[in-house]
Amino acid sequence: MAQRYDYLIVGSGLFGATFAYRARQAGKRCLVIDKRPHLGGNVYCEPVSLPTGEGRGEAVIHVHKYGAHIFHTSNKQVWDFVNSIVEFNRYTNCPVVNYEGRLYNLPFNMNTFYQMWGVRTPEEARQKIEEQKAEAVAKMKAEGVSEPRNLEEQAQLLIGKDIYERLIKGYTEKQWGRRCTDLPAFIIKRLPVRFVFDNNYFNDSYQGIPIGGYNKLIEGLLASPQPSPVGRGHIDTLTGIDLPLNTGTKAKELAYGGYREMADPQNYPNLKEKAKQMRKEPTEAEKVFWEIATSGQLNAKFRRQHIIGNYIVDFVSLEMRLIVEIDGGCHDDEQHQIEDNLRSEELKGYGFAILRLKNEEVIGNSDEVIKKIKLAMWLSEKVPLREGFREACHTLVYTGQIDEFFDFRYGKLNFRTVRFEQEIHETPNYQGNAVVNYTEASIPYTRIIEHKHFEMFGQSVYDVPRTVISKEYSTEWQPGMEPYYPVNDEHNNRLADQYRALGAQMPNVIFGGRLAEYKYYDMAPIVEKVLAMEI
Repeated sequence: MAQRYDYLIVGSGLFGATFAYRARQAGKRCLVIDKRPHLGGNVYCEPVSLPTGEGRGEAVIHVHKYGAHIFHTSNKQVWDFVNSIVEFNRYTNCPVVNYEGRLYNLPFNMNTFYQMWGVRTPEEARQKIEEQKAEAVAKMKAEGVSEPRNLEEQAQLLIGKDIYERLIKGYTEKQWGRRCTDLPAFIIKRLPVRFVFDNNYFNDSYQGIPIGGYNKLIEGLLASPQPSPVGRGHIDTLTGIDLPLNTGTKAKELAYGGYREMADPQNYPNLKEKAKQMRKEPTEAEKVFWEIATSGQLNAKFRRQHIIGNYIVDFVSLEMRLIVEIDGGCHDDEQHQIEDNLRSEELKGYGFAILRLKNEEVIGNSDEVIKKIKLAMWLSEKVPLREGFREACHTLVYTGQIDEFFDFRYGKLNFRTVRFEQEIHETPNYQGNAVVNYTEASIPYTRIIEHKHFEMFGQSVYDVPRTVISKEYSTEWQPGMEPYYPVNDEHNNRLADQYRALGAQMPNVIFGGRLAEYKYYDMAPIVEKVLAMEI
């Protein structure tokens, strides 16, 4: 099977993909793995094909599946680097706020001030803001306070009452799930204010979206010659693989054919009967996989519809401690993904690695499936990963949650997460802008993204008579959900420092990215950081 790699990279997002690119350029062999069924992490774009009408075929809208990503930087080296992988378009981020049906431009600029107060000159706008800032100071002094005690007071000291109440308060409370009076002042250290008519959200010299979507960027970073020339760098990838990081609390020696003793005794007879029935009525993909598993090509014994704890897994090699799950389209919806994640955590607790395959890839490409299973079996011999990675590689590059890597030794870090509702509308232009924020508290979502505006401009918007939007709902992270934003309060920052100190003591392990560093990053600083690393 595979030789030992120079780098095993856990996570195929922008940090992992950029690191792999640089490592390959340096002549290193890399394996990039991801538990999701696709590469790219949170920058992944889901291609949605829509008819263009009048028999002109279909157009593809690249849906930013995990939230809008706009690349922006003033670092020419970073801009030239990403454009050397894929050309970027001229998209400029000019978000709009909808508050009680009235529209305001962001960032706060002369357009905003005219919409808010009817002022026409910079001096009129400045005077209005200073008046409201003075009112905030006077209110605090009347209460015997000299420094802002919370985000609400801080925001009003920076921008005044009107803009705070209409454009900041409701959005921020939805984003954090807390009242602004309960949020620390340091969350808003400054608010950009421009006394010019300029709706460009970023001050950076360069911004845009990859032509063809972010998948083109990730594919370019992870591209590798096949076969790899001797002595040259190479990148292998494996998606859908979820490896135990630590020794599972339920892992024990195999007995009675495997783990049935961990099932609820009252539930086991029902599970046994259900598993028996499932073997009689396999899906088409399960039939194909079983033919592969029993053909001798995998050099391992697999069982089908096997009971492990209180679950029936599709296929398992007990000797290799590898579970293979075959997923249909229903596994793409958000609630099903949460349930799958919880199920995987439970099964990893028994010491199993889990490989998830899509129905279509099993049915359509058995050679590739065999290759993936063999690589997954090779990896499953190296778990738990925190202890066994040295058998697979010289250096581990880890981009997952740092607290999980250390088995939550000091407790769990808190995150906020985002839920998305995707809709297709029978109109070529739903809102006239890529990003519209909804800042009133009575509307539950924080913003609506209309994805075609990231890559379609002018008449091309109307050449596709339908459109795709995503409504975003911010919520508290719960097990099974995707963690998005670190909660940078005093408690979590102290906890994160403890985990970072542990990470600094780990030889041959590199922690990088938003989850592994417990730090919010824009995309360009991630690329800049990796470009500066010694590899």
